[in-house]
Parts: sequence; C-alpha cells; structure tokens
Amino acid sequence: MKKFKENIDPNAFLAYNRIMSEQKSGKFGRILRNVFLTAASIAMLCWIFSNSLQTGSQSSGQSARITSWVQKIFRFFAPDSFVANATGAEYRKLHSVIRMLAHFAEFALLGALLGWTCLSYSRKKGYFAFTALLILLVPVVDEFLQMHTAGRGAELKDLLIDTAGGFAGLLFAGLTVWLGCAIARKKKKEKGV
Repeated sequence: MKKFKENIDPNAFLAYNRIMSEQKSGKFGRILRNVFLTAASIAMLCWIFSNSLQTGSQSSGQSARITSWVQKIFRFFAPDSFVANATGAEYRKLHSVIRMLAHFAEFALLGALLGWTCLSYSRKKGYFAFTALLILLVPVVDEFLQMHTAGRGAELKDLLIDTAGGFAGLLFAGLTVWLGCAIARKKKKEKGV
C-alpha cells in the first residue's frame, strides 16, 4: 500500500477529484434544468387551455383590457399614432390585430419552451419530431375546446396563427441551443481542452 501511495501524483489526484465533482454538479444542474423546463411547458399548456375555456365575453373583456393598455402606452410614446387614437372600426381592427399577436406570442412561447425541454433531454431527431407533433396537436385541441365553450368558436385563421407561432418558437429554441453549443465549443477550443 505504501508503494501505491508513493506512485500517486498529488496534482493528478486533485484534478481527478475536481473533474468528478464538476460532473456530479453538472448532472444535478441538468436535472434541475429538465424539471424547470418541463414544469414551465406544462404550466404554459395549462394557461393556454384555461384561456380557451373562457367564455366569449370573458375572452373579449381580457383582450379589450390589453388593447386599452396598449393604447395607453402609445398615447404616452406616440400620442398622434393610429394605435393611440383608434376608435370605432379602427379600434375593432386594432383589437383584432392584438388578439392575433397574442395568439402568435403565446404559442411562440409554448414552442420555445417545448423545444428547450426536448433538447434538454436529448438531441435525437425522434424527440424533436415528437415536439413538432405536439406543436401541431395543441392548436387543434385549443380550437376544439373553444368550439365547446359558450360564446366561442373554432377558427381556421387562429389555428394557422397558433401553429405558426409554435413553430417560430421551436425554431427560436433550436437556434438558441445551436448558438449556445457553438459558443461553448469555441471556448473549449480556445482553452485547448
């Protein structure tokens, strides 16, 4: 045993311990990231479906409040703009545009969250295909729920906007992960690791 201890390089032993410690903390970090992204994706799905279950008057009231909020912001920054002064038919058009942007944005966020979640578990194409399938399926379920909610209905336009938003978010997630990996590879190469 004494001979074995004499042959151990103390620097190599310390380096080995540091690497093992980093691997353990890295694994814990990956688990936390996966749990967080999964929970955020589920929460976003629940939020989307809860919006679908609002009655027509509740949904209109919510989007009217957002439209009013947007107008207040425009009145402050651009008081002479179309948005700040929209009334009547112009207001209805603005309201419609804001609803479309809200649909696109909520599904873009869902697409990004699902993309990051998928890529945090695996980079295999099968996982990515499953995510793309979810992005196609969720808008269909969303519109189905609206068909069975008082004062609401399913619209092909909303289905297309939701799907486009979901895929835009998925593309954003893929690009951010690719960019992050490229930066990490560059740093690793510069360090000579």
